[in-house]
Amino acid sequence: MNEPETPAANTPCNQIAGQSVERLAAISDGIFAVAMTLLVLDLHDPAREAIHSEQDLWHALFAMFPQFIAYLMSFLTLAIFWNGQQAQLNRFARANRHLTWIHVTFLFAVSVMPFSTRLLADFIDYRTALLCYWAS
Repeated sequence: MNEPETPAANTPCNQIAGQSVERLAAISDGIFAVAMTLLVLDLHDPAREAIHSEQDLWHALFAMFPQFIAYLMSFLTLAIFWNGQQAQLNRFARANRHLTWIHVTFLFAVSVMPFSTRLLADFIDYRTALLCYWAS
């Protein structure tokens, strides 16, 4: 016995793909959370072998200042982007395939942020590192 076809079975994929704003928000939350976590994982404490006094520790922490600045800038940038995207997604009743791909492209840039942050922190004196960071 043949089962009756549902209307969704006759609908082309392009018309039904990516309509859930909630699913788009969920993947966005996950990617933002991972990217923000990866940022902090790039901060490493000074090598224990190089620290012999309180003053050595202060000097080592001061030497890490560019890494802290890059981390702070990137974390705040991602927080601003996440907040803006959530506000935008809350305005939509439903999504469509085009909106989904626009957001996936945006999320690609978000996922690159930990790399460009590390590059900037390691090569803060180089314009190329700043341009890569700025581009992401």
